Amino acid sequence: MKNKQRALQVTIDVQEPSVVELTVNEKIQIDRLRAAGATVVAERHGALVAAGTSTLTLDPGRFAFKTMSDAHLRVVHGGARVAAQPLGIKDKDPDPPDPKPPGSAPADAPISLATRGDAPPGELPTLTVA
Repeated sequence: MKNKQRALQVTIDVQEPSVVELTVNEKIQIDRLRAAGATVVAERHGALVAAGTSTLTLDPGRFAFKTMSDAHLRVVHGGARVAAQPLGIKDKDPDPPDPKPPGSAPADAPISLATRGDAPPGELPTLTVA
């Protein structure tokens, strides 16, 4: 019996205007995450990203996408921190973006990606960052 693929959620915290190169094996949607009170609102950022290698220009802020396949992200220039987590059955929304201006958080501050619940069975895609 073949295992199903599991989804991987990738969060990109952009500290300054940046250009990233993203390689995926499927069509994905990039969302910009905005704080709305105590919750996070995801707004579509641009058109769907086609399978293959794409170059994206990102303004400061927090972005996210989900993938069912392996992905590679390379920061061409600018400043961006990347975190990835497997999506569980009962995942909560990502933490809202920090209200501080971009660049005010230390570069080594973690991006919170807390989850809850059981993880579904299946193979987890990998993310490589260069």
